[in-house]
Amino acid sequence: MPLAITWKNTAYYVLGCLLIALGVVMMIRADIGTSPWDALHVAMGRTTPLTIGASTIVVAATVTLFVTFVRRRAKYLLMGVPIVLVGAAIDLFDLVIFASFWPDPLVLRSALFALALSIMPLGGALLIISTYPAGVFDESMYALMHLFKTQRLVLVRIIQDATPLTLALIITWITHRDVGTVGIGTLTFVVLVGPLLKTYVKTFRRYFMKLNKMIDHTYLKPVGTKEDIDALLEEAIEYDFKSVCVNPTWVAYASESLKKSDVLVCTVIGFPLGASTTRSKVYETEDALRNGAHEIDMVVNVGWVKAGRYGEVEKEVKAIKDTCGNRVLKVILETCYLTDDEIRQASEACFAAGADFVKTSTGFGSGGATLHAVKIMADVAKGRGVKASGGVKTREDVEMMIEAGATRIGTSSGVKLMQGKTAESDY
Repeated sequence: MPLAITWKNTAYYVLGCLLIALGVVMMIRADIGTSPWDALHVAMGRTTPLTIGASTIVVAATVTLFVTFVRRRAKYLLMGVPIVLVGAAIDLFDLVIFASFWPDPLVLRSALFALALSIMPLGGALLIISTYPAGVFDESMYALMHLFKTQRLVLVRIIQDATPLTLALIITWITHRDVGTVGIGTLTFVVLVGPLLKTYVKTFRRYFMKLNKMIDHTYLKPVGTKEDIDALLEEAIEYDFKSVCVNPTWVAYASESLKKSDVLVCTVIGFPLGASTTRSKVYETEDALRNGAHEIDMVVNVGWVKAGRYGEVEKEVKAIKDTCGNRVLKVILETCYLTDDEIRQASEACFAAGADFVKTSTGFGSGGATLHAVKIMADVAKGRGVKASGGVKTREDVEMMIEAGATRIGTSSGVKLMQGKTAESDY
């Protein structure tokens, strides 16, 4: 789907960029440590003809090109937009607004650092909920995982943070200049920025996202008739749901029926067992896209996950994502059959392969979505999509799933959820 540009999302996006830039400059003025990447930007800005903002653009643009090359997808070049906005805003704040502002007492600098630490992830959260391109450094983690064929996200994160920090220290050592960017604040930032970002995103999604636009209104029963699908489509139009999720045989009909509406068409691939060959899943995906599908929900090969064959999982998901192109790909993990570690590693493999969402359940397994599983998936997702499906029966269930990190709800009872009633179906 093309990028949905609205004034509200644009406002979120611009404000997010400005808050990140303001936080960076405030952290520099506090002079007790910045983020590892900003330590490198400041070191370059103070030892080369480049400004700090320009250094930010150069480094982030280099990372963007690296991600684009590794992932082989031109869409990652769009991450250059926030890079330029943030870099320009950093120089505006640093060279104009705060040019002569250098607080001296430690207590004042500590307060400034704390304020900066609170608003930088706030800006990042606004970028995420805007749905516009963002997250170049997060994307670089998944590019590294893909390049080195590893699912060790924590290890990759350590390497990613250590690299710019090391480069900043090398620049400092070579130039014999105190760039004043590495300190206790750096460690504080690394430890706290993730939880703060996660908290902000959850809060925004809970209070700003419309419930109807989080629902994939679903009918996947094998006994479905045209009358069943017509009822589903009419309900989706009436309540303006995000999408309808139907079996592949109904995709062309749904696409034609919904072409004058804002409702997307989603379908399932390798459903419900996930044990089809990769080639057959690719063909199913191609056929669905030709018939008008906007989003694809594929079932992971659960046996591969249980056997720890995560490299093969990633390879298959990448094949489907390459087929999808800019269409949304959700990967169903069937979490009822997985351990916590398997849920985590499978999610990591899917995101490393380029998936847009991970999804809990098919609705045909031994269980549906649980808060525990959603929390694990959301922890890995870091701003990407998490779809909770199966067993979401009340508005309270929806709110708890959103609080746990779900960004999409799959249900055959969307109407009852919108009406505040309790659903009878388990899917």
